[in-house]
Amino acid sequence: MSTSTTYHRDPTVPYWRSNTDMDALLEDHAIRQGDAVLMRGHFEAGILPDHTYQWTFTPNDHDEPAIVFPVYEKHRLVDLLTISQHDHRIWGCVTGAGQYVGNFSSVLQVHDTPDSWLAGDGVLPLAKAFFPLMQFASSIVARNAEHAEIIANEAFIYHAERFGFDIAAAEQTASERISF
Repeated sequence: MSTSTTYHRDPTVPYWRSNTDMDALLEDHAIRQGDAVLMRGHFEAGILPDHTYQWTFTPNDHDEPAIVFPVYEKHRLVDLLTISQHDHRIWGCVTGAGQYVGNFSSVLQVHDTPDSWLAGDGVLPLAKAFFPLMQFASSIVARNAEHAEIIANEAFIYHAERFGFDIAAAEQTASERISF
């Protein structure tokens, strides 16, 4: 393992929000190459109000392997989506820099778990900052009514409230664009 190419930082600082060379991190810690790889590390629960997940993942050489998917932004590796092999409800990212995984389209299928994202097309939002970008989709498909309400609030209504826009118009637009 060539740790000098990966870290360039204080090794006592977690990867979360650090300036990490993600390509080198993936190369150094990946157990198997391909679309998905396994990587040893540990999950740590956290209060992450700007994200859709509640766990961070720190790669190492001795903990249990997790399933890892690269997160790209403008064709650049920016983060790793990690899923526990033993409990798929435990999932998160390494750096917190990724906005979403998947394919953005005009008819946008939005997932709320990695399991549902892996079973279909569409996107899995990772950062709440991604939600307003959903307004560019002509149609948004949610998992169910509860999920549709979360998307409506995060993508349309909260921003109308924050910036003093017409909340009723935001609610109307959300109800016209979001289905389940």
